[in-house]
Amino acid sequence: MAHTRNIVERNDMPDTLQDNHTYWTSSSGYSPLNDSQDNRHLYEGLNIDNVSEDSDSAHTVFFYQIHDFEEKIYIYFWTFLVILTAAANVLIIAIFVRKSMRTSTNIILLFIAISDSLTGLVTLPTYIHVFTSGSLGFVSLNESWCEAFMISKFYISKAFHTVSIWQTLLLGFQRFCCVWFPFKTSSWFAIRRTLIAVAVITICAFVVHSYHLHIKKVDKLDGWCQWQIEEPCVESCIFLWITLFLVNILPSGLLLVLTILMIQKLFHHNIRKCSLSAEQSRERDQQNRRASIIVVCIAIIFLIPEIPYGIFLLVTAIKTHSGNHVFALRSNRLFHVVYEITLVLGFHANFWVYIIMNKRFRDELKSMFLDILRKVLPQRTTSPLTTATVEMSQTQSHSTKGTDVNEQTTMV
Repeated sequence: MAHTRNIVERNDMPDTLQDNHTYWTSSSGYSPLNDSQDNRHLYEGLNIDNVSEDSDSAHTVFFYQIHDFEEKIYIYFWTFLVILTAAANVLIIAIFVRKSMRTSTNIILLFIAISDSLTGLVTLPTYIHVFTSGSLGFVSLNESWCEAFMISKFYISKAFHTVSIWQTLLLGFQRFCCVWFPFKTSSWFAIRRTLIAVAVITICAFVVHSYHLHIKKVDKLDGWCQWQIEEPCVESCIFLWITLFLVNILPSGLLLVLTILMIQKLFHHNIRKCSLSAEQSRERDQQNRRASIIVVCIAIIFLIPEIPYGIFLLVTAIKTHSGNHVFALRSNRLFHVVYEITLVLGFHANFWVYIIMNKRFRDELKSMFLDILRKVLPQRTTSPLTTATVEMSQTQSHSTKGTDVNEQTTMV
């Protein structure tokens, strides 16, 4: 069997069978089911009836190692958090699709909510199956489930998250232009152009990660469900470095710079002279400032998990190529669990940023719920107090549109 290197994040070699676990580890023809008699106790109780003892025969059952913290977190906390975040994002989408809320900024925020939700939702079916089927730290999967698990985790979910990353960068650049070039941004970021940009981002993200579609994740000789890197590493390493640069380092670095520049501009805010009246100019600048502050908060929430994760991947890649082992399998898995949980918490935090910091979003949300109540309870007599509340809410919602100086500087 050819000498291979396995990515430990996807590799599942038992800790007791290999001393040096790193992000990329060496496994020279190792087969978990063709091991010495001393290690056979590791597989007692596992269903290996369909697995051949001959290392030259193809396996029909493939093993994936599960650590104790993964089983608890992914079955309960991950599932709950992903569903909760998706529910919050449904409300965000319902608000931003309203005609009164259609600005280029809100269009980007709407699609960020969609991609954020899908990043977690696409993993739920395979995660629930894999992490509820484990026994003694392992789960046995057939080829279809192994491929489905790996593709949902490392292709579809990663692609949607890349969409979110690039859309967040687009949002940061758009608000940067609003702060520095407020009278040109409306033409630069017209809604049609924004939709085209979002579509291009989505297509490019899935193309970048398409490498995973033609890489088999099942090792029919060794019996593992894993992603193997060829030796010498050529195609896999090219893919790893491309994604590291395009998905982690470049977007995080650019967004960090844009965020710092926006904060600097907001702290040295001056009203520009223009053909608008002084009152209109102040109103426009206040709206622009509020929108930019919200985007800065979203950018900071985004950068909290992404910067450490980018550094982690960069250090790991450099150390690996220099021949230095870095992280044990358990530590590597634990880091990724923390990263993924922090990521989804950040997705959910965006909803509360809108609720807390954006009055117009709150007004539209309240108006939407009141509209639903009126449709659900059409026969019931509405009290004068409720009628007054509805009318006041509608007045607040629609009056905001009258104060918009232009579409681009108005956000939620």
